[in-house]
Amino acid sequence: MNRQTNRHRLLVLLAAPLLVSSVALAPAVAAQGRPVGAEAARVPAAPSCELSPGSGGGKPAGNARYDLHLSGFAPNQSVRVEGKSSFRATVSGDGSLDRQGVRYGTYGVDYRDGGSKQGRHVTCTTPPREDPGGGKGDVKVTKVEVMALTKSGTTVDCTTPPKFEFDGRITGSGKGSVGYYWTYNSSADPIASGKAEFTPGIVSVSLFKGVSAPVMANSSTVTVYLTLHVPDAGLTGRSESVTLTCLNHG
Repeated sequence: MNRQTNRHRLLVLLAAPLLVSSVALAPAVAAQGRPVGAEAARVPAAPSCELSPGSGGGKPAGNARYDLHLSGFAPNQSVRVEGKSSFRATVSGDGSLDRQGVRYGTYGVDYRDGGSKQGRHVTCTTPPREDPGGGKGDVKVTKVEVMALTKSGTTVDCTTPPKFEFDGRITGSGKGSVGYYWTYNSSADPIASGKAEFTPGIVSVSLFKGVSAPVMANSSTVTVYLTLHVPDAGLTGRSESVTLTCLNHG
């Protein structure tokens, strides 16, 4: 009986290291498969830029319109786009930016990497140029102008953002769509964009735009001007500066 008991204990002692090894090996084997998916999830998308045929069609001044799309940038990253239609802008919270109505050409994006002082550059991919005869129309823009409908010198209650109204006008001839966008004061970032439609017989398109202006604390006045941009035609129109007096100052 004692001999059988001793034999049983010996078998248990011999099996124990194998059991411990298998238990320790299981997490190690499992860990080998984890980093692939985990690391892939942590890898951020690389900043990229792409020029594509314009979604709105139209060929102002005989040139097809294109759209510029940026993606993969850090949220709210400041960028400078260099090319036929150069501009500064800030990408959205998801790291993307779309600009319609740019001219065909080679583009690149300059930005700072991760808030450092080291400059980075991304070259935008460019598709083959569209057939000049393949657009949805042909519009020749001759003039862009903006008139302020709100008059300077008006006294307003500045406890709420005062409203300013403007009338933009794009003059041209032909048939098709013309892309445009608005900017506020000296900022280069668009506050609104759209397309003006021309048909035979229409020589100008009127574009109403209203904005509410933020007021700094203890400001006695607030000044606003708007600029209307038609990038395909290379033309802009700026309103006069409109200054309103705050009734509640002091």
